[in-house]
Amino acid sequence: MTGIVASGVGVGTLIMPPLAQWLISTYSWRTCYIVVGILALALAILAAQFLRRDPGQIGQSPYGESEVKEERLNLEARGFSFQEAIHSRQFWMLSGLYFCHGFFLQAIMVHIVPYAIELRIPAMIAANILAIIGGLNSVGRVGIGSASDRIGNKLSLLIAFIMTAVALLWLQLAQELWMLFLFAALFGFGGGGQTALMAPAAAELFGLRVHGTILGTVVFIANIGGAVGPLIAGYIFDITNSYYLAFLISAGLGIMAIVLTSFLRAPQIVRGAGALD
Repeated sequence: MTGIVASGVGVGTLIMPPLAQWLISTYSWRTCYIVVGILALALAILAAQFLRRDPGQIGQSPYGESEVKEERLNLEARGFSFQEAIHSRQFWMLSGLYFCHGFFLQAIMVHIVPYAIELRIPAMIAANILAIIGGLNSVGRVGIGSASDRIGNKLSLLIAFIMTAVALLWLQLAQELWMLFLFAALFGFGGGGQTALMAPAAAELFGLRVHGTILGTVVFIANIGGAVGPLIAGYIFDITNSYYLAFLISAGLGIMAIVLTSFLRAPQIVRGAGALD
């Protein structure tokens, strides 16, 4: 379910880069911003009209309501407080791997089109690389999110990070358009799966007692990675006139995320002792 809901981000990334590139080429970047802003505002307002707090508002009951309530009680019973969570190694491992995710995801999203243009690929075609990342991102969110229901969050997260690490290593060799398209497909699918599993992984590790606070903190740390990734990649390009080192660092962080994920396990609360596993 999380993957289906989150897949909308990938759909937007699939549609908007070619549209934005066409608007810039045909009119100007100012017109592009105005059109995109109006579209975003209109679609958000329209979609909000269909939101309901729960099925009871339309006279229905959630599917499997009793099972959901039982599972929620179990998660809340073993749920961590925020202070307990941040004193566990597992919290910082989860935050660390999503910092890596934010870093390489945003570094690629910002710089992959300029990299393609450096390879003499026309801008309009280069924008399609982002579109492929967005389209496969949606597929990955649904596909890997669905797989996690069968094989578990940890194994699914490992598969997702292995895919992005392989894609980033492949990017070191990518000099032709088909190679970049293959990179985009693999990177988008794996990255989408990682995003879809953020909330379920946090809930599985720390329960639902303060899930919003814990998840918000993990997302905040991921966004720090997302903020510094493009800046560092751009700075490296400015001083070396090449993206090679920036993409290599991203690949290294992808491998680091695999290592951190492999050590994830549900921590145990040691109440009264002030220590966590």
